[in-house]
Amino acid sequence: MEFLNLILILTAAYLVLRQPERERAAFRILVVSSVLMVFLFTLATRSGLLPGVNY
Repeated sequence: MEFLNLILILTAAYLVLRQPERERAAFRILVVSSVLMVFLFTLATRSGLLPGVNY
């Protein structure tokens, strides 16, 4: 899933650099990537054996 986040961020960067008129789509992709990161962090810390951020 981290690779998916990387691909989303790189896609957003490509859109901003190569097609500036698609900046709104790039921002939406970044928002989706951020929500996915928060979801994955929450999932990892809630279901993990160790308390969150104690690795």
